[in-house]
Amino acid sequence: MAKIHSSSKVGFGRKIIFTLAQSKLMGKLTEKYPKLIDRISVKLGSEWSGDVPWTPLKRPIEESRVALVTSGGIILKSQPPFDLNDPKGDCSYRVIPSNTPPSETVISHLFYDHSDVKVDLEIMFPLATLHRLQREGKVGSIAPRHFSFQGGIHDPSPLVEKTGPEVARSLVNDQVDLAILTPA
Repeated sequence: MAKIHSSSKVGFGRKIIFTLAQSKLMGKLTEKYPKLIDRISVKLGSEWSGDVPWTPLKRPIEESRVALVTSGGIILKSQPPFDLNDPKGDCSYRVIPSNTPPSETVISHLFYDHSDVKVDLEIMFPLATLHRLQREGKVGSIAPRHFSFQGGIHDPSPLVEKTGPEVARSLVNDQVDLAILTPA
């Protein structure tokens, strides 16, 4: 029997999980049995092979503008949901204005247990906490907009080549010094 390269096994496993996750039944099972999906994800997860990217802050946090970037699939109720039926994964993003109340958001994501986030959005998207930290003088300012992706992306090429750089340019245009990343 020929040896199968481990990355091929991971790719095959991810295809199976992605196909299963698109079904409504799997979505319900994911919410009911999140530990099962966590165990599968750990077994199929890939490891980072390069250096950890790092850019030191140019000013103290107390003077910095802060933005949130999440892969938790947080969207406004008025926005179209992420395309959860896209076999490659939806690499688009949604802009969340800084003054958005939690009551105006919903989750558009299949690949994690939403139960805690439904109770407290701050777990995934700590916008109210950022505003509190600004009032307390612990961060300089809050960016006017924040960005949300859904993390169930099988083919990240469009994310790496198009939508990721678009969001990075938006953060630069908004003069963001620090982005807090909240993965799902």
